[in-house]
Amino acid sequence: MIIEMYKDDILNRMKLLDDRVDLEFDEDGRFHIIIVGGGALVLCEYIARSTDDIDVLEADKRLHSLLRLYDMNDDVNAHIFSFPYNYEDRAKQIWSGKKIDYFTASLEDIIISKICAYRDIDIRDFEELVDNIDWELLEKLANNEDELRLISMSERNYLDFRASYENFERNYRPCKD
Repeated sequence: MIIEMYKDDILNRMKLLDDRVDLEFDEDGRFHIIIVGGGALVLCEYIARSTDDIDVLEADKRLHSLLRLYDMNDDVNAHIFSFPYNYEDRAKQIWSGKKIDYFTASLEDIIISKICAYRDIDIRDFEELVDNIDWELLEKLANNEDELRLISMSERNYLDFRASYENFERNYRPCKD
């Protein structure tokens, strides 16, 4: 069964998870979760479509058993290579609950990961994202080997990324003056 989640649905799941964590964990510390993918784009109102899950790139290991109960997918961590180094430094806080601080990766970090995947849904998302992109930052993330985690990939995968990025830039970047 495919579910469709819009911003309010995602926020509701985030609040429900926070309430559950507040009940189950007595310590004073806080947890943080970084949301990526379509869920992050919906939360930040960059796209107007729904998403069928909430992709979680980073969360405390103690929360992993609870995430799926709230349609949060933590399998994304297997794709960490498609996010630039230091993505955490660019993450934006979107909501704080009783126990959990929620963040999204920056739009530019998400676009890099979508360029890596280059699925049909990613290509459709690009149309809606163009006007919000910090092209200077995106270019830095895509071209600076100090930022680009992809250098740890195979040479072929790296070349595939380069070709996909050039295609993305050709199709979506406004003309430079």
